[in-house]
Amino acid sequence: MHHRPPSPSGFIEPLTTTAHPAPDARSIYQTDLTTASSRSERPNEESKYTPGIWSSGGSTAVSVSGNQTEDNTVRSTISRHFRADIDTTHTDIPLIICGFVGGLVDGLSFNAWGSFSSMQTALGASGQPATPAYLWAKSLIALTVFIASNIIFIHMHRLLTPRRRSTMIISFGIQTLALLATAILIQREVITPKPEDPRAPIEWMQVVAISLLAFQAGGQICASRVLAMDEIPTVVVTAMLSDLLVDPKLTARFNPKRNRRVGAFLALFLGAMTAGGLSKTTSMASSIWLAMGLKLIITLGWFVWQRREERRKCEFDV
Repeated sequence: MHHRPPSPSGFIEPLTTTAHPAPDARSIYQTDLTTASSRSERPNEESKYTPGIWSSGGSTAVSVSGNQTEDNTVRSTISRHFRADIDTTHTDIPLIICGFVGGLVDGLSFNAWGSFSSMQTALGASGQPATPAYLWAKSLIALTVFIASNIIFIHMHRLLTPRRRSTMIISFGIQTLALLATAILIQREVITPKPEDPRAPIEWMQVVAISLLAFQAGGQICASRVLAMDEIPTVVVTAMLSDLLVDPKLTARFNPKRNRRVGAFLALFLGAMTAGGLSKTTSMASSIWLAMGLKLIITLGWFVWQRREERRKCEFDV
């Protein structure tokens, strides 16, 4: 312990120590407030650039990734919708409408050009009747296109999956386009809609319209087979009537196939009658536009038709 040296007078001053008061709680609290205030006034540069929940590393990668995930979800939902098989329940309704279109188109074709587009017989191909000239060519071409159409549509359904929604849309979309092209050609008078003069040479442009109508007819009869509705061929009224009459359950109370045959027969018959009436009251182009509109409605209907999986789910829920 050190002592002060004595003063000249010999008096020794006592050693005094400076006491430091103990910090109380009030001073500590004020110190903390001052520190916090200084930090708020001078923000930390590191915290200034700290990324938030919508960004990573100062970028918007996270938010973009979220949008991409949402887009992928929507895209996958749409893809599943169009890749799903349709439910065949009640598909007899669009096929019966196709039967009406078949009767309408055939009636118009025969009245205007002397040749059926889908209800062909070998009589026309054999050269009977003798007039107009080259009627056999029209019938033979129509029959050939009809057969080729069946082959094309059958292989298309097999390649793209028969009852897939997108396949049905493509099939009926092609049929609609064939009717649309025919209506435009007649509307613009590229093809004459009037009956030929028996003494005049054949107008080969009429073969284009007959071929287009035959082609779409082959597509709808193929659809009836794909949908397992063989009792609704949509084009041949005589075969349908024969199947109806030979049905052993013709008078049974519950017979769905009989009901479909009756509906398809009436639709075909009504379509042919409508063709005869429209030929007297309006132009042929208007009648073809009507047929095209009906086929377009069917095509659009496949976009919202119930899926097979949805039908099964409803059955399980019940």
